[in-house]
Amino acid sequence: MNHKPIENMSRQELEAELKLLSVEYQAVTESARAILMQQEFEESAKEIFSLCKKVTGATSGYVALLSSDGSENEVLFLDSGGLLCNVDENLPMPIRGLRETAYRSLKSVYDNSFADSHWVKFLPEGHMRLDNVMFAPLIIDQQARGLIGLANKQGGFTQRDIDFVSSLGDIAAVALRNSRNLEWVQDLSFHDQLTGLYNRHYFVNEIKRLEGSREYPIAIISADLDGLKKVNDTFGHGEGDLYLKKCASIFKEVLRGYDLLARVGGDEFALVLPRTDKVAGEGVLKRIDRKIEEYNKSQKGLPLRISLGLAVSENSTQSLEKTHHEADRLMYENKLKRNNR
Repeated sequence: MNHKPIENMSRQELEAELKLLSVEYQAVTESARAILMQQEFEESAKEIFSLCKKVTGATSGYVALLSSDGSENEVLFLDSGGLLCNVDENLPMPIRGLRETAYRSLKSVYDNSFADSHWVKFLPEGHMRLDNVMFAPLIIDQQARGLIGLANKQGGFTQRDIDFVSSLGDIAAVALRNSRNLEWVQDLSFHDQLTGLYNRHYFVNEIKRLEGSREYPIAIISADLDGLKKVNDTFGHGEGDLYLKKCASIFKEVLRGYDLLARVGGDEFALVLPRTDKVAGEGVLKRIDRKIEEYNKSQKGLPLRISLGLAVSENSTQSLEKTHHEADRLMYENKLKRNNR
């Protein structure tokens, strides 16, 4: 707000003040709406950043998040305001200079003589000219988790800009917290908490996504851990949990990065192998059997026994759900043969 007492303002100054207050109020309202309407933080942050630019008059800037180790900025998006910026996007952005002051103090800062200040030495080669800058930290639990950076405002930044952008920075921090909470909840909803593998819910969704895709042939392996109930009844559920974890570990060792591994039941697993025909799928079965044999030879305790079944969908004419059922049928057939032996 204008620091001049209201009684000393002219009619024109009052009208200008009311107009600016209206713009600021509308920006805060739109920022709040952005975090309610958006699930992804990047989308909310873009809207909030755009409002910061609009109200302050800055022509460029960025939003960055703090890296996991707290040593660098990771730029979420950058708006150069039409100026040429030749900085390599892959270069690290260590926390230093004026933005380090904002991070460490948890306060917004600005410098209207940035181009002539000692802060310039911290800019990487090829960076666009910055006549003035302002940084506002995104604070969660008394720690800076991100930053809104603004630059090149005609006439320079003011305390009013600091107050306004800090307010929107608080709203952006709420959006960031909400986004991370949502990611955590989604992670819980799609993962088995014991093994860390995907769960049946995720497996079903992924099967639907792969239907009709370009990933054919798609192989599915159904796996059942033999004797888990007996292990639980005899040695306790703690031993049974270790049994399950070891089974999951063996599957991980033989799969590629883009294969899907899920725990779809108490002692049941499903492996989805895109771009895998029957010959390649049988190779995976052999590698699993070899891993199990190696494990059992190295252990003096309970041997690991897993029944497996493989089915392949060569193209989209056979649904992946039916392929999974066929893999299940073959797995139970193999389990019966093993039990009979």
